[in-house]
Amino acid sequence: MGDCTIRIEKLQNGFNVRMTDPEIVKANNERPKDGKDYTPWRDPQVTYTFKSSAEVVEFIKNNIDKAVPTDDYSSSFDAAVKDMD
Repeated sequence: MGDCTIRIEKLQNGFNVRMTDPEIVKANNERPKDGKDYTPWRDPQVTYTFKSSAEVVEFIKNNIDKAVPTDDYSSSFDAAVKDMD
């Protein structure tokens, strides 16, 4: 999945939450590489703005699995090693 992060920034009147959107990452990775059906690359870092810390906590609680998904490589590697035992 690469670099999946969540960043919380304090503003004068609230908070910004910036996170990697795995759906955009997936769409970027599935773009045609041969020049046909050109689809532009999109920045997978998306920003949400909230007025209170309670809203930030609720948002993260509801989206943590999306924002920081299980690392496919590690889980695949772990499964392969387990099968060898």
